[in-house]
Amino acid sequence: MGARRITPEEIEKMILLYDKLGTYAAVAREIKRSPDSVAKYIKKSKQHDNIAIALASSVRKNAV
Repeated sequence: MGARRITPEEIEKMILLYDKLGTYAAVAREIKRSPDSVAKYIKKSKQHDNIAIALASSVRKNAV
């Protein structure tokens, strides 16, 4: 039997806990997931944030 799927709510909780606790291992212990899974989803989230910031900046520059 495989592992439970990670839900969008869990990913949001991972991000909030990471901001509070500071390590993937601490978040993993808190939510009972592997540190590798936590790292994967937090890194993916941060990457999406960076893309959104770059896109918004580009749109503002082109609007001027």
